[in-house]
Formats: sequence, structure tokens, C-alpha cells
Amino acid sequence: MLKTTKECLSKYGSHYLIAAAVRRGELWKVAPGIYSDGSRYRDVELLQIRYPTSVLTMLSAYYYYDLTDSIPDKCHLAVERGGTKINNPNVVEYFVPKGTGHLGVEERILHDTPVRIFDKERLLIETARMRTKMPQDLYHEVIGNFRRIAGDLYPAKMEDYLDSFPKRDVIFNVIRREVL
Repeated sequence: MLKTTKECLSKYGSHYLIAAAVRRGELWKVAPGIYSDGSRYRDVELLQIRYPTSVLTMLSAYYYYDLTDSIPDKCHLAVERGGTKINNPNVVEYFVPKGTGHLGVEERILHDTPVRIFDKERLLIETARMRTKMPQDLYHEVIGNFRRIAGDLYPAKMEDYLDSFPKRDVIFNVIRREVL
């Protein structure tokens, strides 16, 4: 499990004792300010600790929700416009409108790792927003799978989320025409 310096300070009490734990092999320094207790961790866990406002989205979320069988080779993360830019070659970054980064975010367990991910309703909104920027074959596959689970989606929840988005009506018309 990964821990931040702040979490290590609460356990060990000082930076000196954290460094001593690293020398003894109790802790491993994974990245600046991030330590591991020796257990295995996934890249997505490291990325979400390093970028605490990021949310799993698009291809990574589609794969998690079984909306595509395409395995992502990079982690797809959403951050609010104006937030911290993610400079990592293993990340595909998506910017969401300011004030919408927290809408529809859930904490789920992905392969024994807690991750922040958009719920299906918010993911459908992101799909409709990004439809012209996605490969068309992926878009049609994902929309077809959303159509398959349309009975499990909550349109009222989507409408609540959409109140915070620019071009709300355009996005909702796409969702209504193609999925609901």
C-alpha cells in the first residue's frame, strides 16, 4: 500500500525516522513524497496519490465497467481545467469544465486498489462531450454497450450533472438520441 509523507509522519513521527525505516527496508521510497510498505501497487494508485484531484475516465473507465474489451496502454485521467497538468508519458489527460471535476466521482476497488472513477452516468456525459475526438469504432462500441445497460442508468442523475456543463442541451440531445 502506498503512503504519503504526511501519513508516514503520523506513524513514524519525523522525517529522520522515515529515512531510518527506508534504510531498514520497512519502507521503500517510490517517488518524491510517496512511500510503499513493500506490498505491490499499481500505477493508477501512484498516479492518484500524486494527482489527488484526478479521476479515472474514458478508456480506463470503459475497460473497468466492461464497456469495451480494448485494454488501455495508458491511464486515462480527468482533471479540471486550470488544475495541475499531468506530465507523465503513461497518462492521457482529459480536461473537464471548471466546477465539474467532482460530479459523479466514486471510489471503487480495482484489482485490490482503491481508485476514483466517474460513475456510469457521468462517463456517458464525458463520452458525449468527447465524441468527435474519439476513434469512431471505439465510440460506436461504447455507445452500443451504454445502450445495452440503459435500463441501469439514472437519467435524473445525468440531468443534475448536466446543469453544471456548458452546452448542456447539445450533450443531452446526443445522449437521448444515441442511448436512451
